[in-house]
Amino acid sequence: MRCGALFAALLTGLSLILPLGAEESGVYFWHRERGEAAERMLAACSPWRIYLLRGEFRKGKKAVLLPLPELPDGVPVFRLDARVWEEEAFAESFARILRNEKARELQLDCDVPESRLRQYGAFLEELRRRVPEKRFSVTLLPCHLRHPEELKRLFRHLDFFVLQLHALERPGDLPEEYHLFDPVAAARAVEQATQLEKPFKMALPVYAYRLHYEEKTGRFRRLSAENRPPRRPGERVEIAAPDWQELLRFRKRYAQIPVIWFRLPMAGDRLCLELENLRRLDAGLPPEVRIVCSSRREGARTELYWTNHGTLGEGEFTQVLGGGAGEAFFFHGVHPAAPAVPGCVPEAVRGPVPPPGETLKIGEIIQWIPTRSN
Repeated sequence: MRCGALFAALLTGLSLILPLGAEESGVYFWHRERGEAAERMLAACSPWRIYLLRGEFRKGKKAVLLPLPELPDGVPVFRLDARVWEEEAFAESFARILRNEKARELQLDCDVPESRLRQYGAFLEELRRRVPEKRFSVTLLPCHLRHPEELKRLFRHLDFFVLQLHALERPGDLPEEYHLFDPVAAARAVEQATQLEKPFKMALPVYAYRLHYEEKTGRFRRLSAENRPPRRPGERVEIAAPDWQELLRFRKRYAQIPVIWFRLPMAGDRLCLELENLRRLDAGLPPEVRIVCSSRREGARTELYWTNHGTLGEGEFTQVLGGGAGEAFFFHGVHPAAPAVPGCVPEAVRGPVPPPGETLKIGEIIQWIPTRSN
């Protein structure tokens, strides 16, 4: 009994860190920035396989190739627009680039129109003829699954495909609610994909979008992510993020299918789940979503800190301090929730939530004498 209990405890501990599926999960790194910060993030992602944005190719524009960090098992991903591969000379010039890649596996990301799937298959056939030594995968959308005959030809040139299950529809106008991840539509797509008898992985979201609407009419204008664009006059901005409980239930329902999470964060990224919570989600645990307030006393100075666990977006947070005497100073946009009297500590402060996974010093109070009730 004692050995059995010990074995059960070991299994419980392992469940906290192991992915749900039989195959190791992957994660997309979609940022264009490269440098020490990116390399630190990528180094922290072991043992996940990294699918790294390597280049972008658009018809009529110069190709963009991004530096590739040293990753022992990384997969370069090449983003193609829907028309660039139709150019006659593109297959050869693109093949030359792919042949020079050190990685043994490559992925193409292209939102191919349904009407062009047959031509896309012909392009892949020509590409594989020119680059036979590499393993290839592509991303597909649920709408592509309606064309099994075209996909059969396409699949002959692929080792597997990635089914994108997030941000599938254009946001509507307000008050229509936008679902970044729809578990019903995603389940329907997965059931269709399993009928195609081709190995595939699921791309699932761990990020949020900003949705920009006209303030007066509620009409949808645009969406944004990563870098924060300036808010235009007359705009209302809403945040669209996954429902973590729905996403977790879906992940457990299809635990046998490998997952590539989209996407890894960078420092200061307010629209992406931090690495700690991404590991929890991958292990079948709900992300920890809370703001932790802490303080540290240094002589006569009390330092105040906020730590964000799992809250995506650009909302504000209120902390009750309870007042008292002392000289209070606040940083990073944090301010008294109500007008404060000089020499007095405010009853509460309010300010922007830190990026997920980050701790910010939001203020300090000199010679704080709290009220008795505090």
